Amino acid sequence: MDRRTTLIAVALAALVVGSVIGAGLTGLFDERRTDGTDTERADGSLAGRSEPELTTFASEDAFAEYFADRSETAALTRPSATVRAAGDDAAVDAEADADDVAESGRSTDAGGMADGGGMSDGGAGETTSASNGEPRYSETNVQEAALDEPDVLKTDGESVYYADHRYTSRWGETSIVDVSDPEAPETIGSIPLSGDLLLAGETLIVLGDEEAAGYDVSDPEAPDEQWRTDLEARLETARLYDGDLYLVLVDRPGDDPCPIEPYGDRTIACTDVVRPTTDADADAVYTAARVDPETGRLESETSVVGSRSLSATYVSENGIYLSYTRSTDEYDLRRSYLGSENGSALLDAEARERVAALDDIDVSKRAKAVELQEILDDWRDRMDGDARRSSDRAFETGLRDYAAAHQRELTTTGIVRVDIDGDLSVDASGEVPGTPLNQFSMDEHDDHLRIATTIPRTHGVDSVNDVYVLDSDLETVGSVTGLGVDERIYSVRFEGDEGYVVTYREIDPFYTLDLSDPTDPAVDGKLKLPGFSEYLHPLEDDLVLGIGQEDRRPKATLFDVSDPTDPVELDSEILSSEYGSDVSRTHTAFLQDEAHGVFFMPASQGSYVFDYEGGDLEEVARVDVGGPGTRAMYVGDRLYVFGEDHAVVLDETTWTEETRIDL
Repeated sequence: MDRRTTLIAVALAALVVGSVIGAGLTGLFDERRTDGTDTERADGSLAGRSEPELTTFASEDAFAEYFADRSETAALTRPSATVRAAGDDAAVDAEADADDVAESGRSTDAGGMADGGGMSDGGAGETTSASNGEPRYSETNVQEAALDEPDVLKTDGESVYYADHRYTSRWGETSIVDVSDPEAPETIGSIPLSGDLLLAGETLIVLGDEEAAGYDVSDPEAPDEQWRTDLEARLETARLYDGDLYLVLVDRPGDDPCPIEPYGDRTIACTDVVRPTTDADADAVYTAARVDPETGRLESETSVVGSRSLSATYVSENGIYLSYTRSTDEYDLRRSYLGSENGSALLDAEARERVAALDDIDVSKRAKAVELQEILDDWRDRMDGDARRSSDRAFETGLRDYAAAHQRELTTTGIVRVDIDGDLSVDASGEVPGTPLNQFSMDEHDDHLRIATTIPRTHGVDSVNDVYVLDSDLETVGSVTGLGVDERIYSVRFEGDEGYVVTYREIDPFYTLDLSDPTDPAVDGKLKLPGFSEYLHPLEDDLVLGIGQEDRRPKATLFDVSDPTDPVELDSEILSSEYGSDVSRTHTAFLQDEAHGVFFMPASQGSYVFDYEGGDLEEVARVDVGGPGTRAMYVGDRLYVFGEDHAVVLDETTWTEETRIDL
């Protein structure tokens, strides 16, 4: 039996007994090479890595096989201890992340509609005032001022629509409250569907877990259902822009995946789904759709493969940015290292020959991982004790150094832009190192996309955080790298030519960035303080609010950024009797009333209103709604604070309670 046959036999036998090695560096999905090469490239980059291009599937069978391959290889075990990867940091990172979640109280769902994070471009609960002199009223706190985002609370200044489905399972309806008479607000009806809400003129859109509907609310006391559509995919996010409803729907292909049916009875051919030509940790199909809010009719759509974990979706006035993750698993890293000059020099001639032969074997990655371990075990067995121990140390050190040299290639994020001008279509793609936190990790400004990412810790190499600037073709033109060594990003905010990033592990470094020159972004200043900020909000010129935690208690911090090179903490408040704030989970829970110089911050038991004028934080109201506060809004000089069962109305000129409304 020749060497090639032996290799195949060993690999297949290993598969039968279920013995596998080679954990993915980020615990994600296995990959299959398309170019057949696994040696280090001439340019010194990691073997098998190439710039992503986009294509479509040749057939339905190719689509099904693509996702079946990723499903079957999604859970490789950790490397054998015989020749272990240097510094098995995956377990350490998992433990650290668990501690982080426990401390912050954050959801681990990476794809929620209301991700926490920074706010961008001034879309913060803006005041609306009708030209006929009607009172001002607040809108949802959004990322982009021109794009409304779904939330459980919407108002047009006269009627209020409130769906508390996130906080109690017993509700299946949306309450309607009349606030046209400030002296006598009252509940006037309900809609028999609950979900996230968008208000398009006289049409209220309700986005539920499994269906979406539109109601004519021209007469709020008698809402009339205009349309209802099944949602066969998970709703990632939605936007209301220029009279159109945009949805991003996520479908995870199953045993009979074709065609894709994310919205109503409209089908999408699997051969129309866009995918990268390079390997990707793709486990889902993301569909961007434009819908007529008055009729619910699907007007245009396009679909792209994506990753449900460690990815983000961002929507601007020009496009929908979808992302997917590409990670290098343990087998590819080891094989690439052993193909490098230093790695190859460790092996004897027989081991080098067997490693090289792996490239030509047409078997799964699992089988190759098993065979590679067998090769390394045999290589060690040919040495005596001292030589074996020396070789083990050299292998560990070499692999760690190799991983460090290629750290920004091991986990990357592919970005796809869907043009929303005309029919929805993919018009650009790019790639950056690391992974984003959430939608606020990305921001479009002056034909450039800025994105903040965390480069994961692996093989004894500390995590770091970067900010990249991409041009209109999604080519990287500038970067700031190495922020917060051994930390990860907790919040981001981009505002015009400025940027703010918070990283955290033991302390909270607050970074100010100068982004005025896209080709030469730079760190302006840095401030360290206890705790961390999970949400950043510009209150006024040169004043930024951070909301997060310290010692597992909610914390609000005022930053003076008038001198970006020297940011200053002006004041902070810790809610010592509370255990968390919903603002850490979703930016839509936050409200600023600039006219009165206050902001609303819900907590686990009470709801708080703080005055921030003059650079000091002063609690001006603490509202008891019989449980966690959920949302707040203002109409005129009255603040409405909503809980699960009723709303409390405050006079903003005196901060006294006026009335309570049963919901």
